[in-house]
Amino acid sequence: MIVEVFTSGPVDTNGYLVADQRGGHAVVIDAPLDSAEQMVEQARKWNVTITHLVNTHPHWDHILDNARLLKLTHAKFGLHRDAVPMLSLPQTEWFGMNLEMPKCVPDFFLEEGQPLVVGGMKLEILHCPGHCPGSVVLFELNDRVVFTGDVLFAGSIGRTDLPGGDHAILLDSITGKLLPLGDDVRVFPGHGPATTIGAERRHNPFLQK
Repeated sequence: MIVEVFTSGPVDTNGYLVADQRGGHAVVIDAPLDSAEQMVEQARKWNVTITHLVNTHPHWDHILDNARLLKLTHAKFGLHRDAVPMLSLPQTEWFGMNLEMPKCVPDFFLEEGQPLVVGGMKLEILHCPGHCPGSVVLFELNDRVVFTGDVLFAGSIGRTDLPGGDHAILLDSITGKLLPLGDDVRVFPGHGPATTIGAERRHNPFLQK
């Protein structure tokens, strides 16, 4: 597996280009504003075909370049079924911005227990609500990495004061789904630097009893 992070947009959101190998196949995990062209150019350098775009959750900062990425690649688009209603809401207006929400119809849904296979990669889908409806993380067992969106960050967790957020449910998602993955698992979050499950178990103030 090879991973490249693209941090862009008004709130420095991380999008990821993840390929099984050079010359192989790739998935884009979240597409923040002004990231699509950069991702496509990196895919060209790796000589990989972007076959899928998935969103960890439907918040505006993770999806604003969805339509552009899909137009450039003709990838298949997927997210969790519970996330779909939020795609049509004027989310950027909640934050005082006049940015057009992309109009994208999913080609498939991410469901726990149904892995996403991209080339030689198999990404396990874990439904982790609490930050918002339809939030998922994607775990690759062989390379021991997990893409957590806004569920878990280095030293923090996702906010729960937006529509559909629930602090207790988010903590249950983290302790029940993420921490059991193992301390060695590398965490690629939706904002901020990468970390590990072990570092967050030991030092994340939201996870200390």
